[in-house]
Amino acid sequence: MSANTRVRIGADFYLWTLLMVPVTYLLHELGHWAAGEMLGVDMWMTLNKAGPVARAYPSEEIGILVALAGPAVTVAIGIFAYFYAIMFRSVVAYGILYIQFLLRGLAGGISLLGEHPNDEAAAGLALGIGIYPITLGVVGFLFILLWDAARRLRPGFAHNLGAYVLINAVITAIVFSDGALRAAEIRLL
Repeated sequence: MSANTRVRIGADFYLWTLLMVPVTYLLHELGHWAAGEMLGVDMWMTLNKAGPVARAYPSEEIGILVALAGPAVTVAIGIFAYFYAIMFRSVVAYGILYIQFLLRGLAGGISLLGEHPNDEAAAGLALGIGIYPITLGVVGFLFILLWDAARRLRPGFAHNLGAYVLINAVITAIVFSDGALRAAEIRLL
């Protein structure tokens, strides 16, 4: 199969995408939790959030590092998925890369529109550079990887749209489930 031949996408692409949204979502949150714990902060974690048990970080620097740890995990997953997708022409890896782009893109879009800054925006505010530089840098980098992988694999508009709808549905379910679990004071860690 040549480098520019359209890959064949079947039901396995959507099944793996469905399964990998919660897995990579949890890995992102686990990145926050692990960074805090490694920095000596007693942390809690739910499906959609991680934070200090004491409700505040011991220092602003630790808060910034913990905030950036989740996106760092997401970017690392995206980089791995990108190289795997292009080296092995893997539509499953392409789907995982797409998930990472949408996770940060949607979170970034929400923080740019509202009063709740996402991880990158919160770190940017704490660093005094505003909400845009880190947010746009992370989303832009993941977009470049996704665009290049799509250019090479040529999955097609219909499959990208199908994945977009599926990923958004799962993200929405995670966010609403997390709200219900937090209301019931249920935490993963």
